Amino acid sequence: MLWQEKSGNDEYEVPDDVQDLSFRFNCSELPVDHAWLLAGAIREALPWIDQEPGAAIHSIHGAASGNGWIRPPDKSGSLLQLSRRTRLYLRLPEQRIEQAAGLCGSKLEIGDFSLSLGPCQPRKLVATTTVFTRSWCSAHIDNEDDFTEEVVEELRSMGIHARKMLCGLSHSIHKPTGDTRARSVLLADLEIEHAVHLQQNGVGSEKLLGCGIFLPHKSLAEVGGRQQNG
Repeated sequence: MLWQEKSGNDEYEVPDDVQDLSFRFNCSELPVDHAWLLAGAIREALPWIDQEPGAAIHSIHGAASGNGWIRPPDKSGSLLQLSRRTRLYLRLPEQRIEQAAGLCGSKLEIGDFSLSLGPCQPRKLVATTTVFTRSWCSAHIDNEDDFTEEVVEELRSMGIHARKMLCGLSHSIHKPTGDTRARSVLLADLEIEHAVHLQQNGVGSEKLLGCGIFLPHKSLAEVGGRQQNG
């Protein structure tokens, strides 16, 4: 855990060159560990996505997952129960939004489950000072000190000073070439420009598996309460 104080924030207008494309869908349940299957289905539907460095696929999380900070048990065969309010999000450069919107009305086969896509809507990124990623991939997952140092150094290489950071639970993302290990990470009290930069660019090379994608978060108090109650 890292905790340093900073002083005030400047106003910042979020550019719209990277956005989330939000899809309604019809599917009542999916495997908890569905990232590889979901990426494969979207790769088949959008062949250009592998060559688009700004593209990312958010893993799907149900309401009980604490907005992704609290993860359901990662056991073989575990299923996410999804409500009609759950959405599929693709993070894309603005110029790819129209192409990706062509998925509306199509069906994705996620292993043994079918996900029927409905209407979609672009959403701008958020001006915030607190962001989190559900999955930061690392070889140091089981040593929090080493993991924290790795995160701090990676952010420093991007010109970002990490003042406040919380590390969440670790988990595995299964794929045919071997499991990827990851932890959730929350960063608070960032400069707004830096928080937006992280949302626009993410970290690491596994963004199509839902890794290194940053989302806005409302408060640290909410996370603390969930960790104590979880």
